[in-house]
Amino acid sequence: MPIETKMLLTCLVLTAAAFVYAVLRVAGAWYEKHVAQHDLIAESKQRRLDYLKAVAEREQQLLAAEQAEAFDSIIIEDDEPSLAQAA
Repeated sequence: MPIETKMLLTCLVLTAAAFVYAVLRVAGAWYEKHVAQHDLIAESKQRRLDYLKAVAEREQQLLAAEQAEAFDSIIIEDDEPSLAQAA
């Protein structure tokens, strides 16, 4: 095999290896970008759920406080004095 053919094959192998390396680098970068984007979306959804749970708990606490306050302001009249007055 002549030296020119060996050099040509070596150049073709190196070019093919560089192409494969470049494609893998681009695919890796694309993969990392989409994984990071997915992680951010998942984290955002989790934060939103945590916020909505906190708001719901706060509303329940306020509602319970309002109900307790409403029960505290109820005036219960004693029935015995009205029976004593009727007699």
